[in-house]
Parts: sequence; C-alpha cells; structure tokens
Amino acid sequence: MGDETKIALTSFASAPRGSSAKLVKKRRVLLLGSGISKSFSPGINNKAYRELGLDIEYSLCEIPEDIFDSKIVEVFNDDRVLGFNVTIPFKEKIVSHLDWLDPIAQAVGAVNLVVISPDRKQRLGYNTDVDGVVASLSKLGLIGRSNQRAVILGAGGAARACVFALLNNGFQHVKIFNRTEERARELVSNFSKTFPGKEIEFASMTSRELSSALKEADLLINTIPISVQIPAELSFASAHKIKCLDLNYRKNPPVLRAAKRDGIPAIDGSLMLVEQAARSFEILTGISAPRKTMMLAAKRQTSHP
Repeated sequence: MGDETKIALTSFASAPRGSSAKLVKKRRVLLLGSGISKSFSPGINNKAYRELGLDIEYSLCEIPEDIFDSKIVEVFNDDRVLGFNVTIPFKEKIVSHLDWLDPIAQAVGAVNLVVISPDRKQRLGYNTDVDGVVASLSKLGLIGRSNQRAVILGAGGAARACVFALLNNGFQHVKIFNRTEERARELVSNFSKTFPGKEIEFASMTSRELSSALKEADLLINTIPISVQIPAELSFASAHKIKCLDLNYRKNPPVLRAAKRDGIPAIDGSLMLVEQAARSFEILTGISAPRKTMMLAAKRQTSHP
C-alpha cells in the first residue's frame, strides 16, 4: 500500500495472519449476518476444507439485529469457533467488539473476517472484501490506470471496501449515491482524511443525478442488496466508456441486467465472493486456498438457485 494508507495500528499490531491455525480437533467457522439463509458461503468453504482434508465445518449464524451484542458474546465464548466471516448488516458494528484491526480493516472502517486467537484472548479483525474488489477490478481491466472515475451505489460496509480499493488502485474520483445522506456523508468524511489527494463526494439518489454521473464514469459498482429496490432509474444510454460491477451474485440482479441490456461490460459479485472467501481461508488456516475448487462450487450454486 502507498503512503496514503499508512494507518496507526493498535497494541496487537504484531499479530500475524494465520495465527489461529492450530487445527487439532473439530473446529467451526461461521458466517454472521441477517437474512443469510441462502448464502453460498458454506458450500464454497466446506468444499475447500474437504479437498484439503481439514476437519473444519463452515456454517451460518443468523442473528437478528436487536440481539447482536449479546449473541456475539456467545460466539466468542464457544471454544470450537476458530473465527467467522461477517456480512450485512454487521461489518461496521463488529469493530467495537475487537481487540486489533488489520491496517486495511482499520482504514476501511469495516470488518468481514474475525479470527480468535488460540488462547481466546484476542479478537482480530480483517477486511478481505478489499481483495475481492481488487480481483474484480483486475478482471474488468481497470487496474494500472490513472485518473479514473467511479460511481458507487450504497454506503455500507461493502461500499467502504470498494472505496478503499478504488482510491488505492488508480481511481481519482468516487461519487457515492445512497438513500440515507448521513451514512454517505460519514463515508466521504472518513476517506477524505485517508486519501487527501483524492476527490470523494456524495449525491442524492435521483435519476437525474445518477444519469449525469454515469456519463463521466469509468465504473459503476452496485453494493445495494438485490432485496432492496434502488430508488432511481438506471440508464447507461449516455455512458459510453463505463463498466459495471454488481456485488450481487444470484438471480440475474437488475443493475447487471440493465448494464448487459445496454451493451456495457459487466460482471456480478461471484469473483469478489470467492476471492474474499479464499483470503479469509488463508488467514484462518495459514494454507493456500484452492481457488478453482471454490469458484466451481460458487458457479454450481449459481446455476441451481
């Protein structure tokens, strides 16, 4: 990472990646979130564990938002749990429960992987979503360029990972569209401090504002879940150089569908899903992840919704 991303670490800064990988007895890795019953993550991760002969089970942990704080204590106290991934809506909320943050997670302000140390005394937070975004940017041919412009729909934990990845990989200008202005304003404020030479702004989620931004953009990233309707009309008719990344990966999501309809190069969130899972796997176990196997497992689930 460049000088712009030098972040002061906490007292656990020496904690190594993979420090919890003492796999002696049956262990568990969880996915914590709300509305996650159809997640592909168990299929992807368990396929990888089985291929490498690891006695680990990956499973879902559905948590209602109003009991998150008490439920997370139960998870930390379960000595079978090596760690867990975190998804909507807890990627930011989990931060206050941790003892140490990886510098990228600290810069992003959101965590999607928590590792519990072998002595159960340290709770370590990472953000591997950034790895997934960078892999997706590479597939779209957007790595290694300069002065690029991006539009992001949404301002949650996934959007934070996207902003960091973009500003650290050749994007000069990022515009955030979100239904709630307060969340977008906070995101812009945080990243303006981390990347003082970059241009970050937010705009109202209106069809007119969005259409205007897409005309100048090199990339649109949609982080809004497929279950949430985007309160603006999306048209790529005047967007001649844009590409599209929709982080949704099931049911032919509307943003991806609109991009393909208008002839825009576009990919869904499958690569991001697999790459963040692979990096999480490697941090937890200290072993190289079988990415091809994990991608095949993801594609198999996509083809059988």
